[in-house]
Amino acid sequence: MDDIVKRVVESDKLNNGAIILMHNGAKYTADALDAVITGLQEKGYELVPISQLIYKDKYHMKADGTQVSGE
Repeated sequence: MDDIVKRVVESDKLNNGAIILMHNGAKYTADALDAVITGLQEKGYELVPISQLIYKDKYHMKADGTQVSGE
């Protein structure tokens, strides 16, 4: 479980707008979730629904998950 928390909270890919996918069927995900949320909040991140992160108009999604203006 500690490995999951460390992998998420200390990731060098963690930045504003990052989407963190945690599979609900994985063995230790539920146990790690509280610590992941707390760790992210302690670093100043705000957790929001995915619907607030994805632009719908005039953008497209690249293979790496970045959103790019279509204009």
